[in-house]
Amino acid sequence: MDKFLVTIFAAFSLVGIVCSAIGYNIWNKHSQLKKQGIETTALVIGHYEKKQIKSTTARAVIIQYKDYNDSLRTFYSTTYTTPPMFQVGETIKIWYSKDKPDDILMEGKDEWIIPTVLGVFGIIFSLIGIPSLIKELL
Repeated sequence: MDKFLVTIFAAFSLVGIVCSAIGYNIWNKHSQLKKQGIETTALVIGHYEKKQIKSTTARAVIIQYKDYNDSLRTFYSTTYTTPPMFQVGETIKIWYSKDKPDDILMEGKDEWIIPTVLGVFGIIFSLIGIPSLIKELL
């Protein structure tokens, strides 16, 4: 039994399990927010880019919406896409929790992109790590 291979396969397994768990938790949070949260519409008022990466064309959206108290709120998305998910002036569907009106879920890519990416990475790393780890240990 090669300790180096066992360590590598254990690391792959751990990364796979952690990515899958985080992806599932985010997906579950989004599902609960859509079921139990307040659904409303928001207006896309702008786009912005990551200041740390000057050469990127990826943009995130800035939206405005009214919460259950009729207070106008502004939300800066953290999902950067090329081209931007929505155009300025577009009305989109959002969900938020009454307890945390700044915790927003926007329709479209924002709903599924992060859980999907983490889930795919988790499955790939797990399918490489777990069977290989079992084979090395037996």
